Amino acid sequence: MHICNFFCTFAAIFMKYLSYISTTLLGVMFLVSAFAKAWDAEAFADMLLLYGPEWFSIGAPVIIFIEAIMGMLLLLRVRPQWSTIAAVAFLVTVSVIFAYGVAFKGIQDCGCFGALSRLYTGKPWMTFVRNAVFCLIAVPALITKNPSDTHLSPKLMAAMLVGAAACFICGLSMRKSFVLPQWDTVKTDSRSESMRKLNAIYPFSADSSYVVYLFSFTCAHCQNSFANLQQYHQLQVVDKVIGIAIENEEAKERFYRIYKPEIDIFTIPNDSMANITGSLPVALLIKGDSIHKVESGSVTSPGIFLP
Repeated sequence: MHICNFFCTFAAIFMKYLSYISTTLLGVMFLVSAFAKAWDAEAFADMLLLYGPEWFSIGAPVIIFIEAIMGMLLLLRVRPQWSTIAAVAFLVTVSVIFAYGVAFKGIQDCGCFGALSRLYTGKPWMTFVRNAVFCLIAVPALITKNPSDTHLSPKLMAAMLVGAAACFICGLSMRKSFVLPQWDTVKTDSRSESMRKLNAIYPFSADSSYVVYLFSFTCAHCQNSFANLQQYHQLQVVDKVIGIAIENEEAKERFYRIYKPEIDIFTIPNDSMANITGSLPVALLIKGDSIHKVESGSVTSPGIFLP
């Protein structure tokens, strides 16, 4: 009898700790996902447009807010069972939506971690496996009973403040659709180092001008900007337009079949791309042997540069 009680007590304590680990891992995942998207909310909004009509982009700040709140509720263990149920329901919902995008819209990048996923080269099935793993991680928190929370109000207030912070960052990174993006000047101290790395990929001529597009074949927002990029070549705004993409032969074949590139595209390993830029897509305006302008997240139509 004493042994039975011992094992029951041990099992209860063990499940309690597993529940804490479960909600912590889920909470961190949701917070990272929320703030990574908020850092470049416009790119996430562009990705949502691939699923349907223009108003879908409104979902970007809403999803970011929900993920930030959910992450804090899990980390602070606010009604952990109910918070975990909501987290699992959210993961299942976004998995179903992404499955629709893969099957009917040709979407390959879920955009789950915003700017952090720009260098992501995995296949769509990896997203489903990852979400399934997080659902399994949630099991201890789902089956463990918890005592009533005596600090509910302060925790809810903290969660709301973090959600508001995510929305604030989201607002800073969003642009209104009628505002044309501009080419921003590259910091002087980064020009020479970036050019050194780019010259190892392509021999730039000192008396020519270029637009260089850094992207991934699996990145939805990279694909979204590719038509504008090709216009730089078609309208001869610069002497030459080239693309530099992350190596992925299967995705490359699909990309060429759908978009039929008219420009030269060079491929480099993921690590090499990460050494050049921490986000994708990025367009560089190069004159001679130096970078003059840079644009990230989207590519401006060349029409605004023409007389």
